[in-house]
Order: sequence, then C-alpha cells, then structure tokens
Amino acid sequence: MIKLLIAEDHQMVRAGLRALLEKAGDIEVVGEASNGQEAVLLTKKLAPHVVLMDIRMPILNGIQAAERI
Repeated sequence: MIKLLIAEDHQMVRAGLRALLEKAGDIEVVGEASNGQEAVLLTKKLAPHVVLMDIRMPILNGIQAAERI
C-alpha cells in the first residue's frame, strides 16, 4: 500500500484527487494539506511514501515546501 499526502490549496481539487486515487486500490491517502507549511508539518507527522504537491500554494509554495521536506 502506498501512503500518499495531497498538498493542494483548492479543496475541490483535493477532494477530486482523493476520490480518483483511492479508487486505484493500492493507494491510501493519509492526509491533505491546504498550504506548503501544512504539507511540511503533515509530512513529518504522517511519514507518507509520496507527496502529491501543487507548486502554487499560500504560505510556502510547493518548491519551498519540497525543499524543506
């Protein structure tokens, strides 16, 4: 099972991605972040295998968040 964190500032997009990815069967969405700072914190807390991250997000953008992760 692949543990995945979705980092996306638009709630509707997060919900759509979650629905599509969970249908794959071998992916477990362990968390959702609405900004880059939250993505960094949740990555430390949840230890996902993969972070699917938007580049343009508030507080920290995706590039800055990826560097910190």
